[in-house]
Amino acid sequence: MPETDDASLVLYYAPRTRSFTALWLLEELGVPYRLESFAIHSGRHRKPDFLALNPLGKVPVVLDEDTPVAELGAMAIYLADRHRDRAELSPAIDAPARAAFLRWCFFASAIIEPAYGEKLLGWETPPGTVAWGSFERTMTALEAGLVPGPYLLGDAFSAADALVASALRFGMLFGALDKGREPFAGYVAHVSARPAFARARAIEAREGKRFPRPR
Repeated sequence: MPETDDASLVLYYAPRTRSFTALWLLEELGVPYRLESFAIHSGRHRKPDFLALNPLGKVPVVLDEDTPVAELGAMAIYLADRHRDRAELSPAIDAPARAAFLRWCFFASAIIEPAYGEKLLGWETPPGTVAWGSFERTMTALEAGLVPGPYLLGDAFSAADALVASALRFGMLFGALDKGREPFAGYVAHVSARPAFARARAIEAREGKRFPRPR
């Protein structure tokens, strides 16, 4: 396993958060990394040294030697491009699939997540004034991207799949999406069968036991 105590690549991580997506990406890449794990309710992410890495005080954050990288989309692109020698999780910059890869990397956080907010929190937003248009428009666009399959870029799994599949799992977990809705359910099941996903889940379970939810 690439998880080690002396790696120069550090993942600041809290179980049961979006950190899982970054953990999964690192397991897919197979690059050595150190896990800096803590309970989200501890307030560790509000300390000055953490805020110096990400002023929003959010996890995950990756520290690559002296370079901090926040935001999952940026993390996915940065890590996939930097470590293409370990695993080809991003198309080359001049590859035809590069544009679609970048689109889906940003789609997960910039479009899917706020669309969930509309659905779960009952936001009333004119479709022409927000980037995601509406919840149903977002889901229709995502369906169109997934139907050719098996992955967003066709036959090749990429970092974009980890981002989008994680967003879909989040939606199913919190009730924004029906767990049986297709093609989402089939796509999530297919991507979740990957060995790197299973390794990340095992680490998540371990860290969840170390840092249980407060009672």
